[in-house]
Amino acid sequence: MPVAGHAAMERQRMTSVVFDVSRLPATTVEAAVRSVGVTLDRATKLRRTRYDTFDGRLRQRGLQVEARADGPDAHALRVSAADGPPSQLFLAQALPTDAPLRLEGLPRGPLRARLSTAVGERVPLPQLTISSARRSGTLHLDGIPQAVLHLDTQVRIDTPDAVPRVDAAAASQDGDAADDPPHATLEVERLPGRAKEAKALRRRLAAAFDDGDRPVKGDALDLAAERIGVDLAGWRGAVRPELDRRAPALTGVRAVLRSFADALDANWQGTIDHVDDEFLHDLRIAVRQTRSLLQQARRVLPKDVRRDQRDAFRWLGNVTSAARDLDVYVAGWHELTSLLEPVDAAALEPVLAHLAGQRAEAHREVTRALGSPQAAGLRAEWRAWLDLPDDEVAGGKDADDPLGGVMAQRLLAAQQQVLDRGRGIDAHSPATELHELRKDGKRLRYLLEGFGHLGGRKRSKATIRHLKQLQDNLGAFQDAEVQADRLRAALTELAEAAEAHGEASLPPGTLAAGERLAVALDERREVARAAFDARFAAYDRKSARRTLEELAERMAP
Repeated sequence: MPVAGHAAMERQRMTSVVFDVSRLPATTVEAAVRSVGVTLDRATKLRRTRYDTFDGRLRQRGLQVEARADGPDAHALRVSAADGPPSQLFLAQALPTDAPLRLEGLPRGPLRARLSTAVGERVPLPQLTISSARRSGTLHLDGIPQAVLHLDTQVRIDTPDAVPRVDAAAASQDGDAADDPPHATLEVERLPGRAKEAKALRRRLAAAFDDGDRPVKGDALDLAAERIGVDLAGWRGAVRPELDRRAPALTGVRAVLRSFADALDANWQGTIDHVDDEFLHDLRIAVRQTRSLLQQARRVLPKDVRRDQRDAFRWLGNVTSAARDLDVYVAGWHELTSLLEPVDAAALEPVLAHLAGQRAEAHREVTRALGSPQAAGLRAEWRAWLDLPDDEVAGGKDADDPLGGVMAQRLLAAQQQVLDRGRGIDAHSPATELHELRKDGKRLRYLLEGFGHLGGRKRSKATIRHLKQLQDNLGAFQDAEVQADRLRAALTELAEAAEAHGEASLPPGTLAAGERLAVALDERREVARAAFDARFAAYDRKSARRTLEELAERMAP
């Protein structure tokens, strides 16, 4: 994206409060402004768009990113921070209000680096756009600016369909239904070193308004988001239900499955659009959690529901698997090639391009699959069953047993499966046994994450941390093996493609570099394999086993 300037540091720190003056006559508002000694300038058209990642990483790091179009020729990206004055990057053209903010399109420099560090692998998305007619004025005392007032009228609010939202009740401060969105606001902007003056100005304005409106911290975007239920904090994961260990097992299992379905729905459109890789990653976690609980819920869920949904979610897992594997491979390419000399890493660029092409095609397949009637039917049928009242669902023979006791039994059985398989692995065991153990560990972990807190959150978290140490070792072993196999397959595919085009083969440097990287990955795999015995022995300690057994005991009512 071309720019018409460079990042400029503004010395004003954006700390504001805003009044909703929609219900006040314009004459009343203007009279209040005049009464505090401020003269507003002529109105200009202003459009502001707030950006953050889907999971709110910028907000978590104290950053506020806003694109501004002030008239036809003035466009800027403004980044405000809690720890200093805002930065402003002037742009040659306005940013689209319905598209992600692609940081690679910004010029290199401190601002882009700071944003890239904050968002990591995610992409900032538009959360909210406000268009208005703005009039501004500054309060002076002895010629020194004290505060700035901004009156916005003709306010129009636009939000993307997929933006995270809170429910209507939570969107208003008093817990009642959310108010209508504001169509006129008066914002008081504090200037550096003038906190007292800005506070006094706010009090004088509040007193001037007959209906006693109280200001809201933030600006017009914050106020609009609150009123219409946009969650500026972003997606923080599906809300885990409050479970009663004495409740029927069917009730608790369905509640947890609903939370998994919420995560699936939240990440569905972002996966289709391939906004960033994390949408697919989080969607696949929800799929795996659902499949695992469907497996563990035998004799709790109805047989036909369990059978049909296991088939449906197996299909969903399969159609999204290749794209996720290639996401991980391409995203981690520079870390992989760091095992090589720079000249060898450069020689493998054709391999990276080949894998990136396969990744693009895999994501096109995901988009087709998730947009298909089969996928729509899967979601509709699953959600319809999950939303049935509990008294309309007949479960299996364990459905009415206490949730805590049933899931404690499943937890102990899953733990025994991990122990039995792990104890049977020796130096001569095939790699498939370690891969199966990794799957066993995932099933155990999902049970702990879903139901372990019924036996105490502290003990559950400690058990999960302990299991994760074993999973990290198994994951490192599998990743290295899969990466080496995928690399060798890519080299073969490229060689065959070269021959098909009448070329002898790949350049010798590419083949040699590829084999060196594959050997390095083989060595990494062997290091993980050599560490397995000690890692599993640590997991199989009597004290560690006893912790999980105590957790299961406490889960039972």
